[in-house]
Amino acid sequence: MKKIIVLIALFATSLFADLDWVKYSEAMKIAKAENKIVMVMLSKKGCPACEYMKDIVFENDKVMEAFKKKFVAVYVDIHDDNIPNSLTYIGTPTFHFLNKYEIKMDRIDGGVNAKDFLDKLTEISAKK
Repeated sequence: MKKIIVLIALFATSLFADLDWVKYSEAMKIAKAENKIVMVMLSKKGCPACEYMKDIVFENDKVMEAFKKKFVAVYVDIHDDNIPNSLTYIGTPTFHFLNKYEIKMDRIDGGVNAKDFLDKLTEISAKK
């Protein structure tokens, strides 16, 4: 019985853990249709702070719950993908938050812990 409960708990937490990364054009369509905010993560292979965000912050249940309600995610590799117009970066990761009209609402430069990321999501959601 304990094994079943553990398996159910693992399954339930895994539901929150996966970000559905979409292409920029698809994200804008979703944002318009569902009145969501687009988060564009500018990243690159081998970036330790990017891996921290993916492996730790985006695995946090509270972060994922808040994110999935009001945001849609775009992943852009700065070396392999086209960077949407006007989205700049100094280093990686850089997160741009855009409204459904592609107007920048906010930005995060670098990796942050789950609490700070959640606080930023809450702050940006309030601007909407």
